Amino acid sequence: MAISRERKEAFVAEYVEKLSRSQAAYIADYRGLSVSDISALRTSLRESGDNELTVAKNTLLRLAFEQSGLPVPEAQLEGPTAVLFCFDDPITPAKALKKYSDKSDFLAVKGGMIDGRVVDEAGFQAMADLPSREEILATLVGMIQAPAQELFGTLIAPMREIAQVLHAHSEQGE
Repeated sequence: MAISRERKEAFVAEYVEKLSRSQAAYIADYRGLSVSDISALRTSLRESGDNELTVAKNTLLRLAFEQSGLPVPEAQLEGPTAVLFCFDDPITPAKALKKYSDKSDFLAVKGGMIDGRVVDEAGFQAMADLPSREEILATLVGMIQAPAQELFGTLIAPMREIAQVLHAHSEQGE
């Protein structure tokens, strides 16, 4: 079924808008996935933040990359293409996409675009293996908190020793 010129232009404009808002856009081959599989994938991705999975025509997606002023990931725009646009955190959706891809025999992530740079499958895997934003924040808080706790312990140590000495004297006096 042929798509009208106006409809093609609308798709390209939609992709350009999504690319302009995206922190990352991951490209996958979905050959063999059923409609219900894609729906399940979309549901699992929705839980990982503000993102959107779109099945796209390669020629229209190529035009959108060009119109956005971004490098075109030519090698990845072959075969059936699904694009995951990540609008805020690029790591959590990458983890969710990788998890689904690892379980599926049909979904293969080819790479994509991260912060305006084309990445291959290995680049995507590296992004998916990074700790999540929450994990990084928890680690950072722990790193900040540990020296503060040590300082607090050092500052109250003399008072603790005085209290122990007074307690020992009070017990001897009884």
